[in-house]
Amino acid sequence: MDAGSTATLEATEEAESLSASVTDGSDAAESRRSAGQPSTSGRQAPGQDFIDLGVDDRLTMRLKEMGVLQPTDVQREAIPKALTGTNVAIQCYTGSGKTLAYLLPVLTLALQKAEAEFEELAKVGKAHTAGTLQAIVVAPSRELAMQIMRVGQAILPNEAKGCVQQAIGGANPRRQAEALKLNKPLVVVGTPGRLAELSRLGTLQSHNTTILVLDEVDQLLAVQFREDMVRLIDHVGRKAPRRQTLLVSATLNEKVLEQCQRWCPDPERLFTSVGPQIQSAPASASSRAPEGSPAWGWDHLKFSGGDSLNPATRSSAGGLATAGTAPMMPPQLEHGWLAVDRRHRVDALRRVIHSLNAQRALVFMNFQHRLKDTVFKLSSHGMKCGELSGDMNKEQRQNTMRRFQQGEYRALIVSDVAARGLDIAECDAVINLELPSDASHYAHRAGRTGRAGRQGVVVTLVEQSEQFVIQKLSRGLGVTIPELQMREGMIAPVESSEWEEQGISKSTGQ
Repeated sequence: MDAGSTATLEATEEAESLSASVTDGSDAAESRRSAGQPSTSGRQAPGQDFIDLGVDDRLTMRLKEMGVLQPTDVQREAIPKALTGTNVAIQCYTGSGKTLAYLLPVLTLALQKAEAEFEELAKVGKAHTAGTLQAIVVAPSRELAMQIMRVGQAILPNEAKGCVQQAIGGANPRRQAEALKLNKPLVVVGTPGRLAELSRLGTLQSHNTTILVLDEVDQLLAVQFREDMVRLIDHVGRKAPRRQTLLVSATLNEKVLEQCQRWCPDPERLFTSVGPQIQSAPASASSRAPEGSPAWGWDHLKFSGGDSLNPATRSSAGGLATAGTAPMMPPQLEHGWLAVDRRHRVDALRRVIHSLNAQRALVFMNFQHRLKDTVFKLSSHGMKCGELSGDMNKEQRQNTMRRFQQGEYRALIVSDVAARGLDIAECDAVINLELPSDASHYAHRAGRTGRAGRQGVVVTLVEQSEQFVIQKLSRGLGVTIPELQMREGMIAPVESSEWEEQGISKSTGQ
């Protein structure tokens, strides 16, 4: 099978997944309305469809075919703003529809600009030279970039799927360059390193590109991306009259926006379902970008992408701290923690998965060299499971993800970096086998379940001496995380007298 056929197959699978997610989300919302429960911002908003928002009718036709009939709250707010060409900063929890919230206006604008370019060049007999790259989407991980590309291809007509191409690390750069030359895409989605590499080689012509999207922008500010991001920020839209920049993340805050001010000035802010504000000291003069600091936004080496000695970046995955605003998660999640001796943690993990009747559990660990040991121990007890680590190649990751999505693996053991950006609608539980480093990472882990209106459960296994960390996470996130205990094969909060199959107390702070 050639690259084009593979891309089409993957886009078809993504379309089916996207359609299923939205349908299930609608069913969940209807159930809540029947039960008298309020809807949440990730649900479809009645009374306004995508045509009303200004989305290109070719895209709305594909959405209709996939069963995506009405926008979610974040889509309803973001699409009209992005279509005006202004800079926009979007914060919303994972699973709320943020990818379509920016892809729909980006593709709409890209199609309009491409058609206008073709018509102008046709007047002077140069229509064959048309094909300006209209938009670049940058994501911090290969998985997230591929997810974005597949969604973009899925919502385009079949004959136009080549208009969205990928440029990610781990894939053959020569074939990527050939695909760019052959398809003349309107939108390229990629990771910082590969995009910058293709830019240096002259393969990625971005000087006239008018739209730049930075997904998970807080992570793109990490030190490991600095050199590549400098290249992209400097070259994308260099010769264009104006460049539109869209910032997207579940953990946007004032510090991130301040660091992005130089290359995304005064964005219109769209913070949907923002969690409770955390009181923090105002930024000091020393924390602001000084005169003469680099135009790409970082204040020298202050943000060092996860340096354990640097209080501004206590994140194991790099990026900026999120001390200004509570990270957002799907509001229908249920949370809990279970006290477990470290020696018996993997056995407890197995029992938790069975107790929750979880069919696709995502299990998080902090260091990838420990993944194989956990997989071995679970497998020895007859549980089918796999691992997803940062050192796997593209084919290995795709095979592992496919087996998990199809239900061949009941548990997938992952590290933070490998799981960033994963969109697995069928994931019904997230289990923290090792504690996340901060509230932001807890939120990003938790956001892998409870997507598209589904219910989700997050269980964290800790030693009794680590209770204070749970209390700190609970305050930072603004949610209740009750202690759990297991009895007779069932799990429930310690204070509960009723034993139900899945008796975990609901979050109250979102």
